[in-house]
Amino acid sequence: MGQRLRLKASFDTAGYPRQARIVLAALKRYGMIVADNGSDWFLSGSPASGWDNDQLQKLGGVKGSNFEVVDESKLPRP
Repeated sequence: MGQRLRLKASFDTAGYPRQARIVLAALKRYGMIVADNGSDWFLSGSPASGWDNDQLQKLGGVKGSNFEVVDESKLPRP
Protein backbone atom coordinates (compact mmCIF):
# COMPACT_ATOMS: atom_id res chain seq x y z
CA MET A 1 0.00 0.00 0.00
CA GLY A 2 1.45 3.32 -1.06
CA GLN A 3 4.23 2.00 -3.32
CA ARG A 4 4.87 4.28 -6.29
CA LEU A 5 5.21 2.56 -9.67
CA ARG A 6 5.87 3.94 -13.14
CA LEU A 7 5.12 2.38 -16.52
CA LYS A 8 8.43 1.44 -18.14
CA ALA A 9 9.57 3.87 -20.84
CA SER A 10 10.06 0.91 -23.18
CA PHE A 11 6.37 -0.11 -22.98
CA ASP A 12 4.89 0.07 -26.50
CA THR A 13 1.59 1.97 -26.49
CA ALA A 14 1.08 1.89 -30.28
CA GLY A 15 -1.62 -0.80 -30.22
CA TYR A 16 -3.84 1.06 -27.74
CA PRO A 17 -6.71 3.44 -28.58
CA ARG A 18 -6.08 7.20 -28.30
CA GLN A 19 -7.59 7.75 -24.86
CA ALA A 20 -5.82 4.71 -23.40
CA ARG A 21 -2.53 6.05 -24.81
CA ILE A 22 -3.14 9.34 -22.95
CA VAL A 23 -3.43 7.45 -19.66
CA LEU A 24 -0.40 5.29 -20.50
CA ALA A 25 1.68 8.40 -21.24
CA ALA A 26 0.72 9.80 -17.82
CA LEU A 27 1.66 6.49 -16.19
CA LYS A 28 5.08 6.70 -17.86
CA ARG A 29 5.64 10.29 -16.74
CA TYR A 30 3.94 10.49 -13.32
CA GLY A 31 3.42 6.87 -12.32
CA MET A 32 0.79 5.65 -9.91
CA ILE A 33 0.42 4.73 -6.25
CA VAL A 34 -0.66 1.22 -5.25
CA ALA A 35 -3.75 0.85 -3.08
CA ASP A 36 -4.62 -2.60 -1.81
CA ASN A 37 -8.38 -2.32 -1.72
CA GLY A 38 -9.90 -3.68 -4.89
CA SER A 39 -9.43 -6.24 -7.60
CA ASP A 40 -6.02 -7.65 -8.48
CA TRP A 41 -4.00 -5.18 -10.54
CA PHE A 42 -6.93 -2.93 -11.37
CA LEU A 43 -6.54 0.66 -12.57
CA SER A 44 -9.32 2.85 -11.28
CA GLY A 45 -10.36 6.43 -11.90
CA SER A 46 -13.31 8.78 -11.74
CA PRO A 47 -15.93 8.58 -14.50
CA ALA A 48 -16.13 11.59 -16.83
CA SER A 49 -18.37 12.23 -19.81
CA GLY A 50 -15.44 13.03 -22.11
CA TRP A 51 -13.81 9.61 -21.72
CA ASP A 52 -14.78 6.53 -23.72
CA ASN A 53 -15.01 3.58 -21.35
CA ASP A 54 -14.54 1.10 -24.22
CA GLN A 55 -11.14 2.64 -24.98
CA LEU A 56 -10.13 2.68 -21.31
CA GLN A 57 -11.05 -1.00 -20.90
CA LYS A 58 -8.01 -1.80 -23.06
CA LEU A 59 -5.82 -0.74 -20.12
CA GLY A 60 -6.66 -4.11 -18.57
CA GLY A 61 -4.01 -5.61 -20.87
CA VAL A 62 -1.18 -3.82 -19.04
CA LYS A 63 0.64 -6.24 -16.71
CA GLY A 64 2.38 -5.60 -13.42
CA SER A 65 5.66 -6.60 -15.04
CA ASN A 66 5.31 -3.56 -17.34
CA PHE A 67 5.93 -1.27 -14.34
CA GLU A 68 9.03 -0.40 -12.33
CA VAL A 69 9.33 0.76 -8.75
CA VAL A 70 10.17 4.45 -8.32
CA ASP A 71 13.02 5.21 -5.92
CA GLU A 72 11.35 7.98 -3.94
CA SER A 73 14.48 8.69 -1.90
CA LYS A 74 15.79 10.71 -4.86
CA LEU A 75 12.62 12.80 -5.29
CA PRO A 76 12.67 16.40 -4.02
CA ARG A 77 10.78 16.92 -0.78
CA PRO A 78 8.39 19.87 -0.41
